[in-house]
Amino acid sequence: MSEMDSRGTEIDGMLRRSLGGPVPRLSPEFERRLSRELRRRSEPSSRYERILLVGYCAFSVATSVLVMRGHGLGWGLTATMTLGPLAMVEAARRMRRLRGV
Repeated sequence: MSEMDSRGTEIDGMLRRSLGGPVPRLSPEFERRLSRELRRRSEPSSRYERILLVGYCAFSVATSVLVMRGHGLGWGLTATMTLGPLAMVEAARRMRRLRGV
């Protein structure tokens, strides 16, 4: 018997044992706890978080521009590659608002 066959037999046995056990169930209060956590996370971000996000975005845009210009790409291509993803994010946000999601 090869090593693959013996491993297959071991896995088969393990699967048979695990299928013989009880079916796991979520606790009765799981849905309530999940809803509460999702509501908490969907609350508007704090001022500090927004400042941190804007700073990160500005730093990443500046770094991207410097790297692309350092590799000899023109300003048009650099601007397109930098602002294109930002335009896509805004378009996706507007589409979500129109669909009411």
